[in-house]
Amino acid sequence: MKIKLITGVTAITMLLISCKKEELKIKDVSFTSDKTSVAVNQEVTFTIGDGANAVSIYTGDNQKDFEKSRIKLVEQLGYTEEQLKTNVYALRIPDMKEYLLYMPKVNAVPSDYTFSGSKLELYNGKLVAWDYANATNSKYLKINLANGSPYTLTIKPGQAVVPQMLNYTNANLTTLGALNTVANNTFSPFCAFPDGFTAASTTGIGVKFGVQVVIDGAPSPILYTTVTVRELLDNLAFNLQTIITSWRTTNIPLGKDPKKGIDEIRFIFNADDPAATDDDGDLLSYIGNVYMQEVRLGDAANMIRAFNEGVKIPYVFPNNTQTYKYKYTTPGVYNAVMVATYVGRKKYSGNGYISGRPDEISASEYEIERRYKTIKITVQ
Repeated sequence: MKIKLITGVTAITMLLISCKKEELKIKDVSFTSDKTSVAVNQEVTFTIGDGANAVSIYTGDNQKDFEKSRIKLVEQLGYTEEQLKTNVYALRIPDMKEYLLYMPKVNAVPSDYTFSGSKLELYNGKLVAWDYANATNSKYLKINLANGSPYTLTIKPGQAVVPQMLNYTNANLTTLGALNTVANNTFSPFCAFPDGFTAASTTGIGVKFGVQVVIDGAPSPILYTTVTVRELLDNLAFNLQTIITSWRTTNIPLGKDPKKGIDEIRFIFNADDPAATDDDGDLLSYIGNVYMQEVRLGDAANMIRAFNEGVKIPYVFPNNTQTYKYKYTTPGVYNAVMVATYVGRKKYSGNGYISGRPDEISASEYEIERRYKTIKITVQ
């Protein structure tokens, strides 16, 4: 029996051949429709050929418009997802508006904040003397509660409108195509209560609060609650759903309009519920300085639309076709776009996952190319 030896040169040649970049196998994928002019609710049948690793169809109508897809906006036009969520390209849901104030970015006490106690001021520094790492060294709005009496901080949140004001539930936000379909009706002041705590403190203290909103000139009931506070920054997170529902029940029949937004939020420290029969009001009072770094109302992700998505077509086997049947419900002219995606073999990075496997697996290690075809559909 003869054994053929592989020389060093031969081995290197074979290695280079095996490492040579493999070109993507791109085949023209057919895309046709049985008609291009239809009546409302008349069925259109799209036919898709084989040749791609994955295929999707954007029918062009509500929430299925390729021009508003991630492929178009991010891959083709180069927008970052952060830009798409803010001001560069934000498809907003009508009538809703969030509010955010971040104290380190302001140079003076906000003019739309008033306080029933001493003068408001900005504070630069650490929250506690024993913060040797300077982790809490920042800018805060400083509020002083001179005694255990109730004090009210009034905030004007730029006529914010959160989902519950419009009676929007998770299902409504899903229908509207919101980026985040979990309704956020939360008033979120990020506060610290350092007085009375020491480096050895192991527990927080209970403090009573009240929150009230004024919408279209009409005040809501006060939401009373008890929260455990600490010396370090924390999100107090008051869910306004109940008091907004009560406001809607009372004021919408009187002609008040929630779309006009929130005129004021009244944030009441040391608020004791007059309807409660407990006797611990004095015990749940905080005396000293309160430091506020951030105030949020609602969530921008509820109010900005998600990327439009295509309909995924099951894999089309060689020499076969798939069909997709669709009905347009609104008159108009729509561009139905087929996206054919071709995926190459994996290109391993680093040492090929010998170490750090969870951190090194990345979609970018696959070569991806796309091809597009468009059919114009007129709906009458």
